[in-house]
Amino acid sequence: MLTRVAIYEGAIIQGTEAAFFADVEARLLPIWKSFPNVLAVRVHRVTTTDPGAVPIAMTLEMDFADQAALDQSLASDIKTRSHVLTLEVLKPFSGRFFHYVAEVF
Repeated sequence: MLTRVAIYEGAIIQGTEAAFFADVEARLLPIWKSFPNVLAVRVHRVTTTDPGAVPIAMTLEMDFADQAALDQSLASDIKTRSHVLTLEVLKPFSGRFFHYVAEVF
C-alpha cells in the first residue's frame, strides 16, 4: 500500500483557525474522499510540536493500493478540481504545501 502525504507547512491567520478547519472538513474532505481508487483519507490538524520544529498547520494522507491506482487517481479530473478548491480554501493559510509518497509496511 502507498500513502500520498501532503504537508501544509506554515500557519493559518490567527483568529481564522476554526473557520479554516471547518472549511477543510466541509469542502475539501468530501472531494479528497471522492478521488478514484482512494482507500482511506486522513486529515491531521497539528496541535503541538517539538520546540524549534518547522511550523506545520496540517497534513493530509491518502491511501492507495499501488502505484497504478495512485497514478490513475492523479490523472483524474477530480485532481484538477481539488487543486483549484484547495487554493481557494487556503486563502487564510500562509506557507506552502508539498507532497510525498511513502510505502506502508
